[in-house]
Amino acid sequence: MLDEVPQNEDRRLEASGDLQQKKDWIQPLLLIVASLYLYVNLFTFPNVPFLLLGDQNFFWTYALRMLHGERLYQDFFQFTPPGVDLVYLAFFRLLGPHIWVTNAVVLLLGVVLCGVCFHLAQRLMERRLALLAALLFLVYVYADRLDATHHWFSLLAALCAVRVVMPARTLPRIAIAGALLGIASFLTQTTGVAGILALTASLAWEHASGRRSWRTTLKQLILLCIAFGLAWTVLSAPFIAHVGWKQLWYLQVTYPQNHVSTREFLLPQFHRPLTRSLLWEQTLRLFLYLLLLGIYPPVLWYLWRRRREVPAPDLMQLVLLSMLGLSLLLEIITRVNWNRLYMASMPAILLLLWSVARLGKQRRHISAALWIVIASVAAGQVWSRQHTPHSIAWLPAGKAAVSTQSTEKFSWLLQHTRPGDLFLQGQGSDLYLPLELRSATFVDYLWNNEVTRPEYVALTLQQMERQQVKYILWSQRLLSDSEQHSDGQDSLDPFRTFMTTRYRRVHVFANGDEIWERR
Repeated sequence: MLDEVPQNEDRRLEASGDLQQKKDWIQPLLLIVASLYLYVNLFTFPNVPFLLLGDQNFFWTYALRMLHGERLYQDFFQFTPPGVDLVYLAFFRLLGPHIWVTNAVVLLLGVVLCGVCFHLAQRLMERRLALLAALLFLVYVYADRLDATHHWFSLLAALCAVRVVMPARTLPRIAIAGALLGIASFLTQTTGVAGILALTASLAWEHASGRRSWRTTLKQLILLCIAFGLAWTVLSAPFIAHVGWKQLWYLQVTYPQNHVSTREFLLPQFHRPLTRSLLWEQTLRLFLYLLLLGIYPPVLWYLWRRRREVPAPDLMQLVLLSMLGLSLLLEIITRVNWNRLYMASMPAILLLLWSVARLGKQRRHISAALWIVIASVAAGQVWSRQHTPHSIAWLPAGKAAVSTQSTEKFSWLLQHTRPGDLFLQGQGSDLYLPLELRSATFVDYLWNNEVTRPEYVALTLQQMERQQVKYILWSQRLLSDSEQHSDGQDSLDPFRTFMTTRYRRVHVFANGDEIWERR
């Protein structure tokens, strides 16, 4: 009898909840407000997109290279799965490789994540607090960086997987959740695995609480893993067929494990020195960091002690969410940065608001304080983005608002390059899409540490010589900020020799970046 779930009651409750949501105006209004809010952070008035920076630039460049017929893992380097590259590629094919398209993807992703946050919160608390949770996530977390990398896309798939099994852990729901986590690993290899661990721990919890037999739990775990593996295999099959298991395993597992920086263990980097203008921003980030470290274990301990008192459906919803948040945190603990911390923060925000809902009289004051924080942060973000000095540039990928620091660089490159020209941006990947330039090398960045392997430097030299690339943008200031090679050697010495013998420096920008032209 412990294995039976009151399906009819669950269906009735979900049906009544769905009907109530259809009549509810809060969720549509939330999505409209989220869209408008993100729009004024992504576009100047009335319709000029800001040129965004961040790690998302790499995914735009990979999608652009695929649009030009290049093959992932064969013609260009990538150490994450191809899922996000394919997302941007689909938008480029549908709407064109324009700057406004990339901003539209950032906006759409933010609205969807905000809606999912609200939908999850409604299962744990009343609508007013659910609305507060969704807006807190949108303003406090997502809009702080507006960097639509693989972390956010894979989080969306993992959250949907948890949402599917919240009402009941039936075999069909388990299979759907496993498939969604397979999709998550096709976006970020570790996120799907973290989701599998979270669901495994949750199912074990349910068994240990006496609500499932070991036989049923074993069936659920086997089905979960089969669905996960099948979904990932189907999505990855074309790339496995093209490059083989060995190359795919090296680039997605061996390379990031051995050669991607791990210096930020447990503690992310804060801006140094801490200026007065950054004090508020860093205080908010510190609060989020402490929340992530401090909320999951206490909540899980509380739920375990109350496992006999809290109704099973309510208990398991909280267990699932807590296990997912803890797994996401453990996933990033050895390589902590703010992109990764933000990705792991939505479960923590939901649990924070769930805790606030249980506080009685203090609840109103804490809610009011959070509303003030949201309003203050939102106003500051909009003011900063709309009033930060920028200029309107007519670029090959469309009109864009670029920072005054970048205006000189774009002006020079517009005068000396044409769309389709081969080009090498040594440190970064933010120029290829706006200027519609094409990279001639396997790697799109060159660092003086283990991220750029010596064999990739040698391959870059061969490709630069064969393609006769005319211009190189070199950023010594970025190299000086990067880590040194573990053995103290600089892996870029051969490239520097090549550049100084075959190229000459023709321009130095105000920020210290240099343009080298082939002799």
